[in-house]
Amino acid sequence: MDSTAATDPDAVKERILELARVILKCESVGSQDHFLDLGGDSLVAPVLAGRIETEFGTRPEMEDIFTRSFGELAELVSAASASRR
Repeated sequence: MDSTAATDPDAVKERILELARVILKCESVGSQDHFLDLGGDSLVAPVLAGRIETEFGTRPEMEDIFTRSFGELAELVSAASASRR
């Protein structure tokens, strides 16, 4: 992902939703959905965190993955990625 897209909140959200779809094997993932509600668990959370870190250069805390919606998680990642620039 290029540096502009890495800090664009909409692009970050769409990419995180796509990562969640693939990792959770779930066709429909929305920004209001939560990781645990879609079948995520403590074994899969580090996989998602690692993919986010690889793509955006920031690794979300497990607590954030477990407690925030994907939209909220995307906002955190976008802000953290922007602050690293």
